[in-house]
Amino acid sequence: MVVKIPATGEKRERKITAFGLHHHLLNAILFFLKVSPMGSEKKPTQRSCVVDLLIILFGVSSWVAVNGLWVELPILVNTLPEHWKLASYIIITTQVANLGPILFSAARKIWSQKVLEIPIIHASLALVIVACVLLSLFWDQTTFIFGAWHSTSLFILTFFLAFVDCTSSLLYLPFIAHFKEQYVISYLVGSGLSGPVPGILALAQGVGGYAECRNISKTTETEFGNLTEYSIEAFYPPPRFSANIFFGVLCGQMLISWLAFILLNHLPAAKRERVSFLPLSLPSNPAIAENFQSSIEKDFSTSLEKSASAEQHLLGKPLLTTFQYAVILFVQAFISTMFNGVLLSIQTYSCLPYGSVAFHLTVTLSNIANPLCCFLAMFLPVTKVWSVTGVAIYASAWAGYILTTALTSPEPPFVHVAFGAYLVVTAWIMVSGSVAYTKACIASILRRAGGQVALYRCGVMTQIGSAVGALVTFSLVQYTTLFKSYDPCS
Repeated sequence: MVVKIPATGEKRERKITAFGLHHHLLNAILFFLKVSPMGSEKKPTQRSCVVDLLIILFGVSSWVAVNGLWVELPILVNTLPEHWKLASYIIITTQVANLGPILFSAARKIWSQKVLEIPIIHASLALVIVACVLLSLFWDQTTFIFGAWHSTSLFILTFFLAFVDCTSSLLYLPFIAHFKEQYVISYLVGSGLSGPVPGILALAQGVGGYAECRNISKTTETEFGNLTEYSIEAFYPPPRFSANIFFGVLCGQMLISWLAFILLNHLPAAKRERVSFLPLSLPSNPAIAENFQSSIEKDFSTSLEKSASAEQHLLGKPLLTTFQYAVILFVQAFISTMFNGVLLSIQTYSCLPYGSVAFHLTVTLSNIANPLCCFLAMFLPVTKVWSVTGVAIYASAWAGYILTTALTSPEPPFVHVAFGAYLVVTAWIMVSGSVAYTKACIASILRRAGGQVALYRCGVMTQIGSAVGALVTFSLVQYTTLFKSYDPCS
């Protein structure tokens, strides 16, 4: 009988709990930038550039589909029947798609991660590619339901895109843990690019410009002859290329990521970069073998604990009181409710009064600022609870201005001057960046103070906060008159 004991780096990486890019970012970077104890000799790190590139391309697929859908929102809003309410529909659909991680977690109770991992990643990549193809063909197809026209094709396909992307948080990092420690950062770079890649593509696409009011005539036949009706309707100049092409390009990116994943499993250069295993032969006597195995596991666990203690000592492990622990979890829930649930649902009401160009810049630039601030948190982290709370308050101040613009729509502050557009775009970039930075710093603090359990609770608070914010805001947008849209030609 042979027992395979994974190397320390792999075991530690498998313990990383996935709750989104922000949590991965801070957890994994601590392994990549590991500090050697004084007096010890640091071994040179060897890596394969080919494997680096493949892992980056694979990592891009983690959230590129949903991010791509979001940055395309300024184009979709002007075409689909939900108009300004479209953002709230997409947010609530994305929240429902969190069913994916729940089902995967349930499946792990029956089958091991090793059995599920590679087949499900293949299936998820295939599913999201099919969804992107269908989205490029049928994104504008509508159905008359409950007395109104709705974008059923878009919502169904959005569910599958979000289903896959949400589940990728539990799939991709454990797969990367099969490789040497230094490749974790390569995956995080790729995952971070899942925001800027569609954002840059959207900037190249443009939004077409401001609406033009045109006279439209409609002629209908009646028993008394032809009847011509005249009306003024808003005409939005087309972008440089259509939404069909945009979703087609996203599909191409997903195909590249799938090919990278296949090569990571079969390319000899990639296989050489996997974590080595240490085979140990056990005695043939079952009783002796059991004692021998227990001894190995005990020694291995002790080694891990000593390594963890040394790392925590070097990193300066913070000691959180119960009150501080509760405060930091509350901050996590609050900013998740504020940004993921409330602000994203009302983004159209906040930005569109300033014009389609302002909305377009807001969506794309804030989507780029998010991962950039996560990388900033790697090198300039805030490690004190009250400092993190201060950053959250700073984000809340900008969020208050955004909420004011949405509630006063269609006549928000400075709506008729260029300064208003600059200010609302700046506000969104500041909120997106500071919220991402806050989440990354919170993940770092909780990892050092409470480890996997603390990060798990942090993830739970994130999901609860996002879900509550999305449900409340969706109800307010759909069933009240708090948020008002306008017709530029009325």
